[in-house]
Amino acid sequence: MVIIATLITVIFIIVVALQFKEKRRVKNERDTLKRKEQRREQIMKTVAGLSAVMMKANTVRTKSQIEIVKNYLDRKMNPIYAKQTLEYLKTYLYNDNLSVNILCLNANRTFKYDNRVQLLNMLMCISTCGKGICRSERELIEKIMKHMRINSIDKENLWTMYRGYIVNDEENLEESLNEKTKKAFKTMELDYNCSLKELKRQWRKLSMKYHPDRYESADEYSKLEATQKMQEIVEAYNFLLNNYFESIGI
Repeated sequence: MVIIATLITVIFIIVVALQFKEKRRVKNERDTLKRKEQRREQIMKTVAGLSAVMMKANTVRTKSQIEIVKNYLDRKMNPIYAKQTLEYLKTYLYNDNLSVNILCLNANRTFKYDNRVQLLNMLMCISTCGKGICRSERELIEKIMKHMRINSIDKENLWTMYRGYIVNDEENLEESLNEKTKKAFKTMELDYNCSLKELKRQWRKLSMKYHPDRYESADEYSKLEATQKMQEIVEAYNFLLNNYFESIGI
């Protein structure tokens, strides 16, 4: 009886130990999977965030910028994660609170060095869209290089690749905008590199300023002038909304 009791006790201990070991294995696998998912999420948001920052630094927004990002994602991610990254990009393009420092810090944590260089190459490719790489874009690229700890040799190699795209001033970039787009920005009293959020805010401000109800007691000339101005604002706003900000086609 003592032997049987001892055997039962030993078997019980072994079963409990095996169950504990299995639970620990499952927990470790679950924790590992969670860390991988978090890292993958961080990578997607970092790529989308830095791409958005670079696109917003470019005076001209074009579909070619999106194609550059898509081509990069096609090489680096499976279709599901690439699609999610583009969704993040769409959101970040209208976010004015992105921090380059934090995005670069995340890149340092989640990307190997060679991958950071490849990411920077893609960002510099985005900056070439339009008439070339202007001063503000060069300053942004240098800032990203610094915070992503790109060594001097790779920095020089990257700049050598894109040297021919550098322009001396931002005025050259304005030439790539057609006259109707320039006129629309002028009517809305906005800079060319404004965000969609700023456009909508300005629309509300100007539509209130020139709304017909505010000129009910004014003379006929003032009423006519306000009506014409309001019509110009409506046309400019709709044009920019449908032909400039939506032209990136995400």
